This record gives sequence, structure tokens and C-alpha cells, in this order.
Amino acid sequence: MFRKKSSKSDLQTEYSCSIRFLDDSEPIQLSFKKDTIGQWLLERVCEKLNIVEKDYFGLRYVDSEKQRHWLDPIKTVYKQLKGVNPMVLCFRVKFYPAEPMKLHEEITRYFMFLQLRRDLHHGRLLCSPQDAILLAAYIVQSEVGDYDQEDHPPGYISEFKMLPKQNAKMEEQIMEMHKTLKGQVPSEAEGNFLRKGCTLDTYGVDPHQVKDSRGDQLYLGVTHQGIMTFRGSRRTQLFKWNQIRRLAYEGKMFIAHVNVTEDEETTSPKKKKKEKEKKQQPIGYKCATTSACKYLWRCAVEQQLFFTLSSSINTPKVKSGGTLFSRGSKFRFSGRCQAEAYVASENIKRDEPNFARTSSLPNFARKHDKTALKDASITIDPPAREDLSKKYNAESSMTVRNPPSPPRAQATPPSVPIISVPDIVYPTTKDRVGESAVDVPRAYGSPPSPTSLVQSSPTVKAPLAQAEDVIEAGNQRLIQASTPIRKENGSAVSSALRNDNLDITLPYNPNMTQDDDDDDNQPRTSLDDQIKQLEDQYSKLQSEPNNVSGLPDGVAEQTKAGTTGKSTVAKGGKSGCATCCKALFISLFFVAILATVTFYILFYSEINHPVVNDLRKQTIFLEPVKAFVDDKITIIKKALK
Repeated sequence: MFRKKSSKSDLQTEYSCSIRFLDDSEPIQLSFKKDTIGQWLLERVCEKLNIVEKDYFGLRYVDSEKQRHWLDPIKTVYKQLKGVNPMVLCFRVKFYPAEPMKLHEEITRYFMFLQLRRDLHHGRLLCSPQDAILLAAYIVQSEVGDYDQEDHPPGYISEFKMLPKQNAKMEEQIMEMHKTLKGQVPSEAEGNFLRKGCTLDTYGVDPHQVKDSRGDQLYLGVTHQGIMTFRGSRRTQLFKWNQIRRLAYEGKMFIAHVNVTEDEETTSPKKKKKEKEKKQQPIGYKCATTSACKYLWRCAVEQQLFFTLSSSINTPKVKSGGTLFSRGSKFRFSGRCQAEAYVASENIKRDEPNFARTSSLPNFARKHDKTALKDASITIDPPAREDLSKKYNAESSMTVRNPPSPPRAQATPPSVPIISVPDIVYPTTKDRVGESAVDVPRAYGSPPSPTSLVQSSPTVKAPLAQAEDVIEAGNQRLIQASTPIRKENGSAVSSALRNDNLDITLPYNPNMTQDDDDDDNQPRTSLDDQIKQLEDQYSKLQSEPNNVSGLPDGVAEQTKAGTTGKSTVAKGGKSGCATCCKALFISLFFVAILATVTFYILFYSEINHPVVNDLRKQTIFLEPVKAFVDDKITIIKKALK
């Protein structure tokens, strides 16, 4: 109502944001104005990538409070990214289709493959060790082609970082599985990867850390199936979309009203209504913050509408979280639903676009080619730059092997252009920044041994279900395997305690960092700075008036505790007394007002009601009080005249 109108100069001001991609290529910069909406930005990114089936993708960012958000297509970009510095958005899969092989174009399936590969690497795509080895073998087959003993020496699998708990034993099994996939071209291997990945329980899960009614921590995921929870390494609950009647949130509590029983046939309408009311049960999960709960609610509502609507026309607004003193949150679904997206995919008339698959293992020659291309793009003419770009695109579409094997060369011919967009410049290994799906050794120097590349994933402890004895036994085996084994009195080490024989599904511990990145981007202080900080703290303690560092440890602790306790009690007593007096005064004030109003209604009003008449008869003993009040009112009136 009193909002200041933006001037024309403000509307014409341009802002810049950085877009990161799934293949970890060099981020691009896009400019937008103050009135630019999120849909415009998403369409520009899809145009850069030559994607037509864009209903499944979105742009995600992290606000100043380290909370993830999806860019709303119908709201302005400026309003959503206000306060976000730097303005970085990540191009990600937002809606995982139930059947990814139904996607019409191969380029769309390729980006879906990149997203699932990232999910597998960061622990979001939980699976058994056998399935993990098979999926990793599909990745290797897509990257390097058929196994060749000359081109793939022992330990070549260690150059890939595909699994969160990857070790030498698993790498040997991946290599053996890779040998059996001979003849599969990249599109075949990626298709098999998608077919296997979409059957897993954690397919499409964006994990949210919540607590149940007992206070146990678990992970909650929202997918095309519905809402599911994970504890340990098992899916403990699954509420399908046809069971969920309503989604809401209140503060930090996310509430799902779920159908828990089947419909029962009853003859009486009243009885039928009662049975219908009984089967709906609210189930709540507590989030860490209010913003995290709101984000979970928006994700759940949007996923439910996308996968359950038959048409997105005239979609009603969804509201939740409103109280007496707040408006709550409203959400309106925008875009097409899955049914409409499938129909639109079938109507695509263009030929399959040519594109090159980004290799996650750049070799020595390719790195120099990229550097030459990057330098040449600044100094040479546009025609020569185009020739170099074609040369680089042709070489980047080939395999890592030198020379490449015939099947792989036939799978991706050198004449394939890369996304046919000259604006995207693929970076060198040195300049590559942002999120990384595959950790690789440096191109210079000798390749490290397989054991030197095994890294431990971030530890995010998920609680185990109390009734799941199998998982608890597995965790005991994990603890025993992680402890050093002692050999006493010539006893042989049991094979059951060896780490390489451990073949169980690990607990669900996904990477919960904001940018899905394993690297620690926080600046680390040097040793000199740490020493200086300690000296400053010591000098500060020495300069305090109540410093007791000279006393023995026990006496100092007692002195500090006594001083702190006295001051706390004094402050707490004063504040508590003031609060009690204030509450008592307010209570007495309201009681006096209520008594005055009641007295006036009983003795001075003309209300003729049975209840009021009965009260008048019961309070007849207050007639002297009424006479006293009348005399005082008469005296006051005479004094005023």
C-alpha cells in the first residue's frame, strides 16, 4: 500500500548471476533486470544447453542463512536473490521422472544421468554394494568405452571417484564388471544406468533432516512415489500420494494428513462418515529451523502437484502456516505437470541434437588443448576461434584412451559439436571450480597409487531403528572392522572382521552441504595466526578484573562458579520479581474491569434475560453497594454543575 514505486532507472539496472552446470563445466554469467522473473532465467539456461524438455529441471540457490531454495519461476529473480552474495545458481534436476527412459531426447537423458551420477557420488542414491558396483561400471563404460588391457593398466578405476565409500576392493570388482560391458556405447551404458537407478528406493530423494515424534533423527525424502523416511540403511515409511490428503506446516513442524486404513463398507451414512474421519491421521516431523520446514513443505506440495495433476490449468493456491498474527505461506504451482510434459515430449519434431559428453578424466594433451583454446579465444580472430572450438569439441568427444578403441570411436564421432553453443567455454582442470562429481589426479606427474585416492566421505550420523537388528549387527561389524586388529599368541585374524570382506549396505549418510561439494571452501587460518589468537585470548584473560588464573585449578573453578552463580541468581531474582508483579497487576486490572461491567449489566441495564434475572435475584445482597454508588454519582453530578 505504501510501497515505494521503482523508477525507470531502477528497472533498467542490470544484475549478474553465475550459473553452475551438472557436468562441472565453467560457470556462465547471465544478466537480469529488476523485473525479470525466474522462468526467463531458466529458459536462457536451457537454451544454452540446447534442452527442450525443460520441465524436469530447475535452478537452486542458497540464501544468506545457508538454506536451500528452488528459484520460483513466477517471482522476480531480484526479490529472491536479494541478500545472496555471491549470486550463484546451480542447474539441477528438480523433478525425477518415474520412468526416465520415457524422455524423448538423448540429451535430456544424458543430463538426468549426470544428476544421478552426482547423487551416487554424494551418497543420496543409496544402494547395496552389488548395485553400487554395477552403477559405477556403467559410469566407467560411458566414460572410457570398452576395457582394453593396454589402455587400462591396473588401478585405472581409482582415478574415478564415484562412490562415497570407495575402496580398493570395490575398485577391483568395478574393473571386473567393466570387462563384462564390452560393446555398450555411451548412450547404452547411460540408459542401463538410468533403468537400474530409477528402481532404487532413494531415486530422486532430496534428503531433509527431521525428527519424529520420539525425537529420533531420520531423513525424509519426497519423490514421484510420495513421502518416505529413512533410518539406518532402510526405508522405514512410505506414504504414497493417493494416501496423503493434506500437507501443512506450523513453525518447525511439518504435518502430513495421511490415510492409514482402507475404506470399509457401511450402510449408515453417519457410520460411513465416522469411518472416513477415523482413517485420516496427522503425522508430524520436526525440522531444524522454520525456513527448513517451509522449504520442505514447498518441495512436498510442488512434487505432489507435478506427479498427480492431469492438467495444470487453473491450479488453486495452496496455503499453510497461518496463525492469528501471521498470514502464513501461499504457493501456486506453475509450469506443466508430468502428464503434460510426456505429451509435449511426444510432439517434439526436431532431429536429435548433437552434443559431446564431458569427460571427467582429462588427460595431458586435452588439458593443453583447453588451455590453448582459452588463450586463443582472447587473441585470435572469430573464424580461427571457431576452428579451434571445433577441433576441441571433436577431441573432447573422444575417449580417454590414446589411441581410442574402434567401438568408442564409432560411438561418438569426432565431428560432433558440443551443445552447438559458442558461449560455453569448457575450463581446464586447473580452472575448474564449483561442485565436482568426480575427483581426478593431476595431469602432471606420475599417477598416484589406488590407495592414495581413497577419501572418507563427510560423516552425517543417521540414527538406527530400534527394531532393526540386522542394521545394528551391520553397524557392529563396521565398528569392529574400523578398529585395529591385534594378533595375539599366533592366533589367525578372522576373515569376518576384515574390511575387504565387509559386504553390507551402509547407513544412509548423504552429503548435506549446500552446494553438494566435498571440498572445504572455508579459509583455514595459518599456524602463526592461531598462535596470535591464543596470545590475544591469554592477554585478555590476564587483563580481566576477576582473573583467577593464578590460583590452583580447583580453587579457580570454584571461585568462578561462585561468582557467576551469585550474579546469575541476583539478576534472575530481580527479573523474575518484576515479571510476577507485572503479571499480577495486569490480572487485577482485567478482573476489576470485568467486575465493573458485570455490576453495570445486573443493576443498571434493561436486559431482560432469564440468566440475567436469576443473577439479579442471587446478588440482591449487593443492593447497599448499588445505593452507595448512586449517592456518589449524585454528589459528582452536583459538583460538576
